[in-house]
Amino acid sequence: MKIARNLNAISKLLLILLLLLAMIIGSIFSYLLLAGYYLNLDIKVPEKTTLSVVDASLSMQNAETFNITILNPTYSPTEAKITEISVATEDDEIHTVTTVKPELPYELDKGQEETFVCDWNWGDYAGETLKIIIVAEDGSGAVYEIETAKVGLEISSAFFITTDTQHFNVTIKNPAASASDLHVTKITVTMENGTEVNIRETTPSIPITLPIDTSTTFVCSWDWTNYRGMNATINVYTSQGYLFHRTETTPKPAQLSISDATFDSSALSSFSITVKNSENSIVAANLTTVEIRFTDQTTEEVSVESPPDLPYTLPIGDSVTLKCLWNWSGHRGETVGIYVKTPEGYLGYLQKTLP
Repeated sequence: MKIARNLNAISKLLLILLLLLAMIIGSIFSYLLLAGYYLNLDIKVPEKTTLSVVDASLSMQNAETFNITILNPTYSPTEAKITEISVATEDDEIHTVTTVKPELPYELDKGQEETFVCDWNWGDYAGETLKIIIVAEDGSGAVYEIETAKVGLEISSAFFITTDTQHFNVTIKNPAASASDLHVTKITVTMENGTEVNIRETTPSIPITLPIDTSTTFVCSWDWTNYRGMNATINVYTSQGYLFHRTETTPKPAQLSISDATFDSSALSSFSITVKNSENSIVAANLTTVEIRFTDQTTEEVSVESPPDLPYTLPIGDSVTLKCLWNWSGHRGETVGIYVKTPEGYLGYLQKTLP
């Protein structure tokens, strides 16, 4: 009986050992199957640190900064040292963010995430898609795309009026499609020679808030007499950090006009015009050329019968009548442009339909 009991115990032990062996073999087989599956998917444990962007945020009320939260995953093999943050814009330019808090380079431990405040004005790219680029030392950085809200003023018009060289008018609109009211805080003018002018007096006065889908015309006080005939870029600033521009050319020093173009059907070989140099001009005009421009954009220079001879100096506020020698019999019924030119580029122009 004792031998039988011993044999029974050995059989149970052997059965348990066989079951354990079967479980081990099954586990190994399952592992091999699973490993083969993932190998087929080419999934590998990263050999280098790979960063992940958790979130990025832009505030419409502050276009001068953005926040980005970066994670060094727990499966990264090492800590990550972030060395640079930059932004790629739709014009294919890369902009390096020079001021970041906390400062770069910055080391992220495995499993650590950190939010960085980046001082970079994205307001000029409102309505575009930006790519935020994270650069890491000895590792793989990250690229994060973010769409900016469509926020933007329109400088719909800017006028420099020859009768008033002490002011100019600028109309600013916050479009209906804009995502936010905007607070205008400053208007400046940048001339083509680099001169920067801060407009200190406007009507209405600034700062002023422009709600969505509204516009305001500002009368800006500035003596632009010495900047006539130059490109002027008008800059509008907002408290949110947005900056908007519009470039116009100020009136030239001499303002010429043509009037009283007379084409007499009984004298088809000539016509007469009256040219005036405006009272608002600041220089005399040296008239040198009279030209006819046709609808096909070809031109023909015409001679002037003396007196007066060309070139002719036309003082400020004066006018002169010129008899132009040109046979226009083959152009009756046509619409032509009549130009009077000076070497400095001052132009007088009149459009006329010939009888």
